[in-house]
Amino acid sequence: MSEPEIRSVDLLLSVAKDTPNVNIIMLTNEAIKVRVQGESRRWYQIESQYHSSETDIFMAGPTEWSLSVTAGRWQNDVAVENNYSVSLCLHSKNQNLPIGDRIVSLVLALYNDIKTALKIPMLAQFIVCHRDMLKEIVIFQDTMIVTEDMIDGGSEEFPGEWDEMDNHEEEEMEMYESFERDVIGVSSNEMAALHQSWEDEIQEFTDLQNQVIENATEKGEKEEQELIDFWGFMTDKVLDK
Repeated sequence: MSEPEIRSVDLLLSVAKDTPNVNIIMLTNEAIKVRVQGESRRWYQIESQYHSSETDIFMAGPTEWSLSVTAGRWQNDVAVENNYSVSLCLHSKNQNLPIGDRIVSLVLALYNDIKTALKIPMLAQFIVCHRDMLKEIVIFQDTMIVTEDMIDGGSEEFPGEWDEMDNHEEEEMEMYESFERDVIGVSSNEMAALHQSWEDEIQEFTDLQNQVIENATEKGEKEEQELIDFWGFMTDKVLDK
């Protein structure tokens, strides 16, 4: 590792030490694996692998560290990456940062996954998705969900011609709507209502958390003020004597 990478890994170690439910599973010069439990109680595993241009002829760009995120409802789902684990297309905004900094940004985002989900609908979809539904899903992307059938080309609705679809956003959205209608069994309008329900559920949970924190803070301040008033009274009493 370069000197900036070593310093960034030191930052990662510090964050893992000071943050509950953040565990470094593997840390070598060529591989990093971090497991995180978010506020939603969902589990995430961030994996990074070093790729040398000498060993990987398909490596593109200056970045030598790959980064992937696996998610699941249970810790065991991401630990063994079973059929109930899914991939999330999440990446740090600045790909030029040292690998430790990039992992830290993902760790903090996923640790606060409920708040992050308000900005990333894809993450919100994963959080509210039932575990049984995750068995049929492979990847959560920004614009669509990729299933086993879509990758295997087992359905006429999803022919698997990904190169052409990448250049035609309208076709991709039509495919997504078809997936919602035929695979999930709901119409586009129903899915829009479901998305809104997801957002409302997450917002309600966030409001509840904020209310609990606010009540706890108010209670603490009240107890502190009562303690100050008590000792002020005792001091006055002593001074009077």
